[in-house]
Amino acid sequence: MNRVTGSSFLRIALASLMSFSWTAHGFAQSASAGNQQEQAQPAPEWPRSFESPDGATITLHQPQVSAWKGFSELTALIASEYSPKGSDDPAYGVIEVTADTAADRETDEVTLSNIEVANINFSTLGRDQLADASLEIGKVLPTAPITVSMTRLTASLDNYERLQDASGFGGDAPAIFVSEQPAILLQTNGKPTTAPVKGADGLEFVVNTNWDLLATGDPLTYYLRIDDSWVSSAKVDGPWTPVSELPTIFGKLPDDDNWKEARAAMPPQAFKDGAPAVYYSDKPAELVVIDGQPQLQPVANTSLRWVSNANSDLFFDQANSTWYFLASGRWFSASDLKGPWAFASENLPADFRNIPDGEPYSIVRASVPGTSESEEARLLASIPTTARVNRSEVTVDVTYFGDPKFERIVGTDMAYAVNTNFTVIRVGDKYFVLHNGVWFVGDTPTGPFVVADTVPDDIYAIPPSSPVYNVTYVRVYETTPEYVVYGYTSGYLWAFLAWGTLIYGTGWYYPPYWVYRPGYPPIYRPWRVTYGSGTYYLPGRGTFTAHYGRAYGPYGGIAAGGIYNQNTGGYIRGGRAWGPYNQAGYIAVRGPAGNRYWVADINGNIYKSWDRGVTTNSKWSRDNVKTDAQNRWQKRDTGAVSRERKNDLIANRDGNVFRKENGEWKQHTKGEWKNIRPREGGTGSTQRVEELRQSLDRQRASRERGIQRIEQRRQIERGGRSELQRPTTRRFQRRR
Repeated sequence: MNRVTGSSFLRIALASLMSFSWTAHGFAQSASAGNQQEQAQPAPEWPRSFESPDGATITLHQPQVSAWKGFSELTALIASEYSPKGSDDPAYGVIEVTADTAADRETDEVTLSNIEVANINFSTLGRDQLADASLEIGKVLPTAPITVSMTRLTASLDNYERLQDASGFGGDAPAIFVSEQPAILLQTNGKPTTAPVKGADGLEFVVNTNWDLLATGDPLTYYLRIDDSWVSSAKVDGPWTPVSELPTIFGKLPDDDNWKEARAAMPPQAFKDGAPAVYYSDKPAELVVIDGQPQLQPVANTSLRWVSNANSDLFFDQANSTWYFLASGRWFSASDLKGPWAFASENLPADFRNIPDGEPYSIVRASVPGTSESEEARLLASIPTTARVNRSEVTVDVTYFGDPKFERIVGTDMAYAVNTNFTVIRVGDKYFVLHNGVWFVGDTPTGPFVVADTVPDDIYAIPPSSPVYNVTYVRVYETTPEYVVYGYTSGYLWAFLAWGTLIYGTGWYYPPYWVYRPGYPPIYRPWRVTYGSGTYYLPGRGTFTAHYGRAYGPYGGIAAGGIYNQNTGGYIRGGRAWGPYNQAGYIAVRGPAGNRYWVADINGNIYKSWDRGVTTNSKWSRDNVKTDAQNRWQKRDTGAVSRERKNDLIANRDGNVFRKENGEWKQHTKGEWKNIRPREGGTGSTQRVEELRQSLDRQRASRERGIQRIEQRRQIERGGRSELQRPTTRRFQRRR
């Protein structure tokens, strides 16, 4: 077996090898901030052929990602065919390549740079022939950085890294309400607290809710808007009755974005099908709405039944007569739909792993420990998003509600600021601020702050019981005199590895912080919540999303109510602050007068929130390397091989190439395809062959899964219906 390794002329790019998203020019292009992104075209067919300047033909089959060390160094194997000019008898072999990587979740891309051939292995070629083949391959392929689809890359890994769970998360079940008639969930983040509506004396609004909930009169009467209609009650927990007329004071609601939808719902419209039931909770809760009696649809080859007419992921297991409900990546079980419900992710019946693909309920496989979909989700959540921060261009100004106030982080000597919308942590005599994925440090709680070179190890010991736990998922990756490289994984956006799967939220409830001032509205500072939005994982996006619809309120979930603007003394309502992590992340005040605000969208890459001074590492890689070699590659690409040729070759590190025919794996040996068999009399050879077959089956399944995932993502991006989108969501969208 002959090999050539390490030669400098073997540095090549994987443009054809792994560009799972292609543009008209053959390369996946990422738009920088403010530029329009090119429309991605369907992935190319495999295998693909190239012609060298000397007339040799190189045919490449779809690469197999064999390792992704630290999510920064990638290794891939490519089953290949090489035919010198004039030859019709190709030699089969394996090209092993390595590359440095930088991930960008927003564009679903990984940029590959410093690409090198680590190994070329064509076992049927002699040494001189192999040297010639290596030279021809080096002439054909470019050296420029290229981008690949993160979705397909992660799905195509033939062996997942065994990722460790974090610990310390809360597993208690939230309040779970189940209704067999139209219903909504009215939530307040703690006991309901009111503040006066500016310019409408005698009219108050409930600050800590995601609904338009107002109150007036003596004693107070509450008014709750549901779409274009209203209900009223003497108590916030009901009972509620429809109203046909609102008090005249409602006409003084300010004509601004805070009350735009409320004003549009006046005068009240009658409910077409009667008022929905109103469930109330003063802590994050979940609501399951079933359209009448549960319709139990059998799940093939299991004892499970899927409730096809529910607005949530709800199953019934006939084997143990138990209901199972999925919320925020966690499973809960009950013997009766009325409860009580208990945490069940650790003892989920094995049949959940047997839920088939391609069904409306298959989406839940991503939240079932032990499934390939769950492993993919965990892997994707562990890939850091990185950026280079220019020290001289980036800073942060922190403001507080009054004088800075800090509370101790239990179990540590550190403290965190409670009366600000910024994340400020006191460590010893220093103050560290985490803002938009960048760490800053200063000597006082108000600064000035500069970009931090290092972060104290103590910070990474903050437990999940603290509302600032997510800071432990942002790290410094590199420092230079000009810039610092920062990166975060999905824990920063509140998606964590736990109980063998990926969950949203810590499971702990963090009461909001209030400042009460005589003669002034109270100041409200909410924290992240785990429940209260019908949050579920969307594999086609690789993110958690919320069940935004009628059941959970017009502005999202419980944490999307109001937030205090400390610069203006007013509230910003309906901003979706701290929703599931592909929704708006938080609200920041902008402008020297503090009279404007914006909602930061963290759908993938939070570093895009910076106006200047922060460059994603994927863009940095593309902008700082010449791409002349790309033209060379484009001229040599002869396109996809005939449809008669299948994308069916699998490679291994030993330089062997395999394909499956009629259910049997064959290996290319001495010019022909032979069944893989144990050696006669070989000790342990039968077991080794069986392990090889299983490995080949896994790699083949990974390839097929990658193709499926990228198509599902495209469907979602095109706005089409994907089997990975919850099919019942639209049924319960709010009605106008």
